[in-house]
Amino acid sequence: MKGFFPIEQFRNLQTPFYYYDVALLQKTLDIVNAELKKYVYQLHYAIKANANPRILSIIANNGFGADCVSGGEIQAALDAGFPASKIVFAGVGKADWEINLGLDNNIACFNVESLSELVIINALAEAKNKTATVALRVNPNVDAHTHVKITTGLQENKFGIDLALLDSVIDEMLPMRHIRFFGIHFHIGSQITDFSAFRNLCIRLNELQDKLEVRGVNIENINFGGGLGIDYYHPNHLSIP
Repeated sequence: MKGFFPIEQFRNLQTPFYYYDVALLQKTLDIVNAELKKYVYQLHYAIKANANPRILSIIANNGFGADCVSGGEIQAALDAGFPASKIVFAGVGKADWEINLGLDNNIACFNVESLSELVIINALAEAKNKTATVALRVNPNVDAHTHVKITTGLQENKFGIDLALLDSVIDEMLPMRHIRFFGIHFHIGSQITDFSAFRNLCIRLNELQDKLEVRGVNIENINFGGGLGIDYYHPNHLSIP
């Protein structure tokens, strides 16, 4: 079994309850950090996966960033000790108060889903005399080979900017005085266990990057999203993904 479960202690607890193995969490974080040092990646934890304050504080203390999809998650990340410089705000349908919360705290980046959202962020940043750092979420039309209900990167999915519209969105964005273009964001699905999906995504990104560089648009940061899956069928075959 993964981890250690003190069954005898459980007998005295009211049910239901959650039990978290903090030692296993720390072991996982140590291994991930050791791998990250080999490359130039920065890993962000998806707050939506588990917003338990103790869990968040442990992850923050280990130097990871936070990926948020709501204002509440931004606040939870800040409260847990994640530096604003490592908080990214993704998600569809961002409300004005959520965008303002991000602007007030100078978070690292807004992942923008559409031109209309970009216009709103620019206007709210202008009202505060601030500049919002943004990444454009692009729909790459790449199959994540996961469940159809949690696939988000195919052309028929409603998420992100269609590749055919990207040039026109960039044309509108570049003159915006309160927007700083930071990079490209993808999220092709959740519970991904077939890594060929990420290989295909990298190939698509290379094509896109070449096209943008011809236009004089340089991509400073690339966000490949998350969605790394858990092996629920054979959970003990790999102690840590």
